[in-house]
Formats: sequence, structure tokens, C-alpha cells
Amino acid sequence: MENPTRRSVLLGSVASALTCPALAQTAGSSAAAFFKGKTIRMLVGSPPGGGYDLYARMILPYLAKRLEATILVENRDGNGGLMALNYLMKRPADGLSIMHASAEAAFLSQLLQREGVVWDVTELKWLARTSAAPKLWFVGNNGKVQSVAAAKNASQMIWSSTGPADNISDVAAVISYALGLRSRIVVGYRGAGDMSLAVVRNEADAGVLSGDSAYNLVVSKQVKPLAILADKRWPHLPNVPTLLEAGAVPDEKKWILDFRQQVGEAQRAMVVAPDTPPDRVEYLRAVFADVLADPALVEEGARTNREINFMPGADLQTLLGKLMRTAQPDVASIRKIMLESYF
Repeated sequence: MENPTRRSVLLGSVASALTCPALAQTAGSSAAAFFKGKTIRMLVGSPPGGGYDLYARMILPYLAKRLEATILVENRDGNGGLMALNYLMKRPADGLSIMHASAEAAFLSQLLQREGVVWDVTELKWLARTSAAPKLWFVGNNGKVQSVAAAKNASQMIWSSTGPADNISDVAAVISYALGLRSRIVVGYRGAGDMSLAVVRNEADAGVLSGDSAYNLVVSKQVKPLAILADKRWPHLPNVPTLLEAGAVPDEKKWILDFRQQVGEAQRAMVVAPDTPPDRVEYLRAVFADVLADPALVEEGARTNREINFMPGADLQTLLGKLMRTAQPDVASIRKIMLESYF
């Protein structure tokens, strides 16, 4: 068995090296050499064609070129993204398995102590946020509910989702709580495509997606947007009101909207396992910072309505840690709203 003291000294030596320019350059060169010519798995916790998958495949060629590596997308949908994140934890922590994950779902699943969580979101090594867009509440064009007022008067609202705390069902629950809707959230849909199709076909009365995932559905008039969960309107759909603009929310319920919007700041992000060598983590963070600022990638994202909204991995790590600490006093109330009231 490895001597724990020796392990601490070794890790401390790596950390010290990264603060010394000459040694940091050596560590970065070593990490670069490690990735060169390797095959990297990029895990996605949803089926092909969803937002996470499309972003991953858009970023992949730029990242592969920068790392001089081969990158393969591996879709492992199930349980609101938990299956893929749990699989990441089983893979060797060498940096060759990267996940394009929902930092929101990872955070909420741990906060709410969902069964099957085998990670600590504050110990996962977050590399970069790739995108962030407000959550959009939409209904079918020919559905029974066509307005926020009608939703408030409905005897029951059926919402589609993949699973509990999947960054979809929890938003539906928050909207339902804030507006006093009589809702039932149905889980088990594979991903964004199936969830939205259920609404288009009137199998479900309402759905929630990130704005960038729902944008084409809205402009093609397959669904009708009702509101976004944000403190201001989204420039890409400027006629869609915020939830506070769309419906009267009692003051005593506004806290849950504020909390969920803060969680939404994390959104889509690249992550590796906790025990990944520190020099490789820092190298990957630097590479993603370069890749996500590449004008060609940024332009491609803007052209295809998949905008890059970069946040450095270290900043995302800090954000998630802060959210985990500040949410603790309200965990029981958050759990009741997001997991217990509408299923």
C-alpha cells in the first residue's frame, strides 16, 4: 500500500511545480506529450442529436487538433445523465475519458441525495463550461394549454422529462411551485428529442429545454414558448417573457427561482474524474480555454445556434463549491419541491 504521507508530498510537489514558471512549463510539456497520439473518449449522457451531443461533436474536431489526439463521442443515456457520469467514475482517471456533462444535474443529484450518486461534485475536476442558456418553458401548438393563465387554471399539467433532477424535471417542478400549478412530471424519456416530441404530439402538456436546444422548435413553430427562467429576456427570443413577467409569483416563492437560476450558471461543462493527475487537469483546462476561444468554433456555434459561453474550469469548480455550501440550509425545502411534490 502506498504511504499516505509520501502521496501527500508528491501531490504537493506537483502543485508547487505548477506555480513555478519553468517547472510548470515542464509539467505542461509532459501532459501534452501524454495526450499526443492517444484516443480519448468523450462521454455524453444523452442520445445522439441532443444539445449535449451536438455541442460535443461541434467542439470535438477543434479539441482533437489541439491535443493531436483521436476523440470518439460515446453516448450513454439513462437516468438523467447519471449513468454516463457513474461510468466516468469507473474509467481510469488518466484524462483519457472526458465527459460533456450537465453540471446542473450533477450538482442537484448530489445535493438532493439521489440514489446512484457515486461522485462528489466538488471533487470532480471541471475543465470548462461550454455553454449556458436560460431554460425555456414551452407547450404544443394545439395543446390544451396555450398561456400561463391557462396553465394556472388547468386541472393538471403533464410535463415530460428524462428523470428526477435531470435539469429538466427540476425546472418544471420549480415553475409549478412558483406559479401554483397542479402538475405531474413524467420521467423516462430518453432525451431532448423524445421529450419535445411528446409535447408536439400532445402526449405531454408542457416541456422544458435549454433555450439553444428549443430554439429551432420555436422558430419552426413546432412548439409555443411561454416563458424563460431568467432574470432578463433572452436576446435570441426577445418576445418570450421571463417567468416573473409572465405570471404573478408570490414574494415568498421567489427564492427558489433565484436558486435555480444560480444553478443554471453551471450548465453544460467538460469534466474528468477526481483523481486525474493535476498536471493533466491544468493542461486540459488551458487547452479548453484556447479551443473555446477559437474564432472558427465561436463562429460555427453562432451560425448553428449553439453559442459558446465559456467559463474557466477553476471558476466553475469554485461556483459549484459555493452553491453546495450555501444551499445546505434549504435542502429539505428544495428536495420537497424538486423530488417529492410532482411525481
